[in-house]
Amino acid sequence: MKVTEEVMNDLLTLYLAGEASGDTKALIESHARQDGAFAWKLNAAGALSPIGVPDSGPPSDHELRTLTETRKFIFLRTVFWSGGIFFTLLPLVFTFDERGIEFLVLGRHAGLMWSFWSVAVAAWTACYVMHRQVRRVGL
Repeated sequence: MKVTEEVMNDLLTLYLAGEASGDTKALIESHARQDGAFAWKLNAAGALSPIGVPDSGPPSDHELRTLTETRKFIFLRTVFWSGGIFFTLLPLVFTFDERGIEFLVLGRHAGLMWSFWSVAVAAWTACYVMHRQVRRVGL
């Protein structure tokens, strides 16, 4: 049976992860002695850290940092969501009096109204992007 280059690349992954048997290690090393390109690939990959779990494991404060990042994310999502609602509805504020309904911003200050709605669009866009990030992770 002829061992192809693709099979050797697959076995190289096992070899670098330290999960290869003795026979597989011998096969990889003998193939590296015969093929200079494969030997170069083996040396280049060996210079990197092994595939899989890091040697020292996760940092001791990993859970605390994850909790802190989650709290920041939730706080920012809340700020953008409430900002989107606030700046969407702000131009629609009105009062009642004997003359009827009178809008305070809408119809009077067009530049201010469009500024508020531009900020609202930015806030809603940030909410959408954050929502997509959470969906991509699978939460």
